[in-house]
Amino acid sequence: MQVKDLSNVISKFLSLKLRTKFLLSFTVIILLTVLMISIVNYYVSVRVIKQNTSVFSQYLIEQIGINLEKRTKDIEEHVFQQFRNSTLNTTLGISEDASELDLYMKNKVISEFMKDLVFSKEDYLSVMVIDTGGNPFGFERSATQNYNKQLVDLDVERIKDQRGRTSWVPGKSNVIFMEKAVYDVTSSRYVGIIIVGVDINLIGSIYTNVDELTKGNIVILNEELEPLLYDRLVSEPTRYFIENKMYAGKPSLNHGFQFEGQTYISTIISTPYDKWMIIQVIAVNELTRGTEVIKLWTLSTILVSLCLAFILAVIISSNITGNVRLLLQSMTHFSVDFTHKVIVPRSRDEVGLLAEKFNSMATKISELIHTVYEEKLLKQKAEYRTLQFEYKALQAQIDPHFLYNTLESIHSLAKLRGDEQVSEMIYLLGKLLRESISKKGDIIYLQEEVDFIRSYLSIHQIIYGNRIEVNYYFDSSLMAFRVPKFILQPLVENSIKHGIEEKVGKGIVSIGSWIKEDVLYLEVSDNGVGIDEETKEHLLNPPEHSKLKQKDKHTNVGIISVHKRIQILFGDEYGLTIMSERDQGTTIRIRLPILTEESPK
Repeated sequence: MQVKDLSNVISKFLSLKLRTKFLLSFTVIILLTVLMISIVNYYVSVRVIKQNTSVFSQYLIEQIGINLEKRTKDIEEHVFQQFRNSTLNTTLGISEDASELDLYMKNKVISEFMKDLVFSKEDYLSVMVIDTGGNPFGFERSATQNYNKQLVDLDVERIKDQRGRTSWVPGKSNVIFMEKAVYDVTSSRYVGIIIVGVDINLIGSIYTNVDELTKGNIVILNEELEPLLYDRLVSEPTRYFIENKMYAGKPSLNHGFQFEGQTYISTIISTPYDKWMIIQVIAVNELTRGTEVIKLWTLSTILVSLCLAFILAVIISSNITGNVRLLLQSMTHFSVDFTHKVIVPRSRDEVGLLAEKFNSMATKISELIHTVYEEKLLKQKAEYRTLQFEYKALQAQIDPHFLYNTLESIHSLAKLRGDEQVSEMIYLLGKLLRESISKKGDIIYLQEEVDFIRSYLSIHQIIYGNRIEVNYYFDSSLMAFRVPKFILQPLVENSIKHGIEEKVGKGIVSIGSWIKEDVLYLEVSDNGVGIDEETKEHLLNPPEHSKLKQKDKHTNVGIISVHKRIQILFGDEYGLTIMSERDQGTTIRIRLPILTEESPK
């Protein structure tokens, strides 16, 4: 399939004008050269920028890790120092069944410790202390925030299993929690848990400026690989990276991944003892945003080169193809109206000599075309006069067989039934003859043609009685359209004579009209014996009239004349269509243009 497509492209190129070939050739050659140089320079520059940016990003994240370790360690040491300076190690172990005085002192010591701890640093938002019995005691800097409510489902056993190692867990809103199990300083006996809610900005401020500088998104994961500041993840690619745990297995420093058709690079480092994992996600297009200047210069160079190439190609191609254009213009003009304007070549090269030969050839062809055209017009006029004569003859005689049958029927009815039906037949016959003789001109209203057929078929219905049934389905809105005169009667006569008379049983003739796609259709159909393929072919592509069977000559001439007359008047796209099957009936459809009173005749 690809070879075929390439072949089609080459074929189209070879069919182009010479000037266009020159223009395309020059343009493509220069365009390919400039594109190759520009693309190589661009991608080399982008690669260098990516490498430098990645190294810089890694350095920044390492600095963030150092700062993070320092700040969290300071908080841990401060909390532990506050604990050592208090008497919590002795009071947290007091059980619930102790004396009221001991319980009072326990609550007082815990309360004072929590207050002192909360107000010792501005970044502390809440404190919770859990004694050895698992009873929680809490205090918050602001009573309206209820940070400690986030610790309802606290896993005490998990914290105790840390054996004094500090854990940092994410909280909701603007808080993260530092959790630590504390032990008696002298006996190393477990005495309780201290949880401090720290303002999230204490951690977030470490890398806010870095996010803005690199246009990336930094995430800090704790030992459980939970993001501490998840609400700050405004970047959808970063959310995708974290939620799908793409950091698992600690991929390479510059691991790439795809999100919604864009490429992103993740940089991952871990602090000592895997306490913190720091991830930065940066879009590749952010890394390469500094290459816009390179793109601008590349595009500018390409455009300037193309303009120069186009101007040069125009000058060269115009000089080479001047005579070709003159020859082509003369040929085009000659093909439209067969008149030739003599070409004056601009040079005496091969194309100039070809133009001189064309001058001579075109003159002879023009003379020959005019001669043939005049002969064709004379032949059409003669053929049209012959058809007109045939129509006049048909209108004058209608069909002796029909007239004889009619007169015989009148005679028989006059004897058997009296004067009323005889009078009706005489009236219809007189009306029919008057209409066929009195209508002047070749184009009449459809209403007049339908009235003539109604009179014609009324006589046949009286003659044949119940043996023939006639159905009309004419649209009354079409009756003002104009049609060639005397085009339905030959078709109706053919239906009765060759379809109904030769059929056993009741015959049905249907006549109608409709419009579809700006074309007027008239149709005559019967349920008669049908027409074989040879007869249909002879009716639409007739032999000489003398070769037709004598039995069918009258009606066949009528149908043939209708078809040929319509095509002469309106063109080959109009005329008759015959649809028939043996013993199934025949439908003859007339295709006509829509003519109104204002239409040119």
